[in-house]
Amino acid sequence: MKKRSLNPASVWKPEDYFNLYHSRELPKVPPENSGWEQAVMHGNFLFISGQTPTTTEGKTVATDMHAQVRQALINVRNICEEAGCTTDDIVQIRYYFVAGYMEEGLASLRDFGGEFFNSPYPSTTCVEVVRVAWPDHLLEIEGMAILPG
Repeated sequence: MKKRSLNPASVWKPEDYFNLYHSRELPKVPPENSGWEQAVMHGNFLFISGQTPTTTEGKTVATDMHAQVRQALINVRNICEEAGCTTDDIVQIRYYFVAGYMEEGLASLRDFGGEFFNSPYPSTTCVEVVRVAWPDHLLEIEGMAILPG
């Protein structure tokens, strides 16, 4: 059984992400060599890469935590739907909040987490980090789901 990549059109894939750190004199890395997938399926497991508060157009949704958490969770949900499951199939989820935003992030999850998850909820880890991939993002969310069937 081979693993399979999943990059739904409903979730922005930052093809040029790895090119951000190259000097302008170096050639750009082609997308197929970036080593980046939004999710990978293997058997009945779905591994969701860190999702950011980015719209399908590649724009950061807003500067406030509530809007950023919601958009990142929408991206997680879109990946699940593309894989043939729902967020209720997520068994583990990890939230990486930029330092100084943990409480605000947890408040956001408390305020509308039930919009995305039902009991029994996924195993959850919340971590405070120095920064995430993009300077205007306050969080990233990654997870693992077990596909039905």
